Amino acid sequence: MSLNDSAAAAVKKKDSLFREDFGRFGVRAVLAGAYLTLGTAFAGVAGNAVEKHAAGMGGVVFALLFGLGLFSIVILGAELATGNMMFFSYGATTRQVGWGRAVTVVVVTTLLNLVGAIIIAAGLGLSAKFSGMGPDHLIATLSQGKLVKSPVHMFVEAIMANFVVNMGIVGAIFAKDIVSKFFVIVPLIAIFVGLGLEHVIANFSLMSITFFSANPMIEAMTPAHVLLNWVLVFLGNFIGGGLLIGSLYAWLNRGSEAYRD
Repeated sequence: MSLNDSAAAAVKKKDSLFREDFGRFGVRAVLAGAYLTLGTAFAGVAGNAVEKHAAGMGGVVFALLFGLGLFSIVILGAELATGNMMFFSYGATTRQVGWGRAVTVVVVTTLLNLVGAIIIAAGLGLSAKFSGMGPDHLIATLSQGKLVKSPVHMFVEAIMANFVVNMGIVGAIFAKDIVSKFFVIVPLIAIFVGLGLEHVIANFSLMSITFFSANPMIEAMTPAHVLLNWVLVFLGNFIGGGLLIGSLYAWLNRGSEAYRD
């Protein structure tokens, strides 16, 4: 199946579920936030352990393992907002759905992803691995670093982050089996994580874990800092994954038959 056929089928399926059975769509979106937060937590624990013995390598391990969360979302059929930015921008550009519908689905998915992230983070806050997490823990330091960036850095890095994430999602469409999808998604996702770029759902996970676990709380964890980060990163992600991957590939596949994906 071509990329155009796969994207069209995905948009039709997602849009139909959203309109006709919102409860099940909502649960899938909550699960995506949960899966990504679990993957983030595991990557954080592993990275933090390595950092204690090899300074500077914890972030590398975190990046290499972080993609397990997105891989889980793809193979388990959950609804991730940053992936839906690509699919619904593709669908809106090809006029399969309107832009109003596309934005609505993405915004609702984002909020439900946050619910999933909060539920898992609250549970992790009571676990042995995270209860009383120090401010020097890798997850806490990553959260602190993201919250103190300038607005320009947040926005530009968000564009690049979701560009990379949706490289992985498009690549996974071409992959024919689960093993192939794994080796497409996990290394590509490591690019954006290793570069410290900004992904709104990943930030939901990191900051929710930090909020429920850090003791004492990191200095930058204020409502103003968090809200600014989430809003700017959401907008940047929509441009990077939605317009620069989704709409761009929709345009590319209007071209000569010989060059269609």
